[in-house]
Amino acid sequence: MFSFERPFFLFLALLVPLFFAMRRSLLLRRIEFPLTLGDWNGLPFKWSSGLAQTARFFSRAFLVLGFLCVVIALAGPVRFRQEAVYSKPGSGVVFALDVSPSMAARDIGSDTRLAAAQAYIHSFADKRPGDSFGLVALGREAALLVPPTSDHRSFLSRLDSLSIGELGDGTALGLGLAVAAAHLVNRDPGRACVILLTDGENNTGAINPKTAAGIYPEKGITLFVIGIGSSGEVPIEYTDPATGKRYSGTLNSEFNEGALRDIALRGGGTYISAGNREALEAVFSAIDDSIPVSPSSWTRTVSDPLEVPVILSALTLFAAAWIIARVMLGAII
Repeated sequence: MFSFERPFFLFLALLVPLFFAMRRSLLLRRIEFPLTLGDWNGLPFKWSSGLAQTARFFSRAFLVLGFLCVVIALAGPVRFRQEAVYSKPGSGVVFALDVSPSMAARDIGSDTRLAAAQAYIHSFADKRPGDSFGLVALGREAALLVPPTSDHRSFLSRLDSLSIGELGDGTALGLGLAVAAAHLVNRDPGRACVILLTDGENNTGAINPKTAAGIYPEKGITLFVIGIGSSGEVPIEYTDPATGKRYSGTLNSEFNEGALRDIALRGGGTYISAGNREALEAVFSAIDDSIPVSPSSWTRTVSDPLEVPVILSALTLFAAAWIIARVMLGAII
């Protein structure tokens, strides 16, 4: 809903029709010095270009619209929206997402494995506004990209910016699990969760994944391990961010599901295979049902000021009017 903090300024908009009425009644006549151009004893020359008249019309229209935008800005436009207020902190969920080159395989519908994972993480986060989300990316190394935060916009923005191979060629599952757990140790038991999405097995990193998973039951962190992707030959195409070289062809996709099950078992968690879009959707639905949802106690009204975009619109309109009047018309006349 839109409103104004200082609506009395809107009366200034009446100056527009008043100005044109006074111009029409010749009370505000422009000062002019007519100069007649023409042949001796011939008809006077008159400028009647349709382009000039059109340009003059738009120049005046932009000036009027710019003035109205200034009036609206002075009136203090605001947009009101309802925001949920939660009585206690929600669950903390950290996604440990594999970004190794094999995640570029296209076997989740028409999407790559990474793109499909990003899409379902989006929908998962949208359903849980009271929870905090974090992001760990893992390849040859593992890095915390977003600590658990209730700022979903920042979390999703960084999630969308992930690129295949940005942390090198490899899968450091143990390091990724350790980094994710380190940022959830202070959460209440049952309200901390790590969701690992990978299509590979641990082949790099200084920490054994079973060792990293072993701390999860001690700290009360719930662990889900999702093996994403199908087996067999699948198309793959990606650009190496380090070299700029583009790779295209087929990937003989296979990974050790038994090893991933062992990691989940060591962490007291659950391993789920997601070889297609339907399975991936079912996985996220099951995880959503198993993690407690934070109840909201009440809602509050939040006002977002809109003066800045309105003022920018006014400046744009004034600039357009000046360009037309001084550059276009100045070049014609």
